[in-house]
Amino acid sequence: NANARFLATQFGHELGAWLQSQRQQWERGTLKERKVARLKGLGVMLDPDVEMFAKGLSELRMYVSQQRKRVVPWNYVSDSSFRLGEWVVEQRTLQRRGKLSLQRQQLLREAFFLWQPAEAPSSMFEHPEDPEAADVTHAIEDELRSLRWQTITQRRAIFRAMVLRHHPDISESKYANDAIRFLSDVKDWFLAGH
Repeated sequence: NANARFLATQFGHELGAWLQSQRQQWERGTLKERKVARLKGLGVMLDPDVEMFAKGLSELRMYVSQQRKRVVPWNYVSDSSFRLGEWVVEQRTLQRRGKLSLQRQQLLREAFFLWQPAEAPSSMFEHPEDPEAADVTHAIEDELRSLRWQTITQRRAIFRAMVLRHHPDISESKYANDAIRFLSDVKDWFLAGH
């Protein structure tokens, strides 16, 4: 497996350590060309970060073409067990923080047709079909968006208070269940970062 972790073993062999050693020799230029060719044939790349990005991009292209959607649920796992939803959230976070190269942004833009950083939950989460329930969740979204600049400690406290305020056992609103479902969907987005 080209993604073997350093401590991975298979049939008693330290596969992860061996793979790291091969990459180091390859990077120094001391690995024979035939071995480099065999590693490439197995799908091994010199840089694991590049390898992971290439895998994620490939999975994203398949998802967009098969699902005909640009929004990847954060918990989506592909048929090959790749955690595509988490990978997309990570790429958006890197982009928002200015740590995603222009080349990678362009590749993502092409894969998504129009790459949009996830600044607002409305670009990642769905609102209820019922217009009145959607009004409630849009109000929650607006409130969360205005408070996202707070520190993580403050955001946790804000989020806890919001869950309590909208919880079906406490709230008298007939849309309390919709509000809690929406809060559950936006939790990772709102609490992401430092």
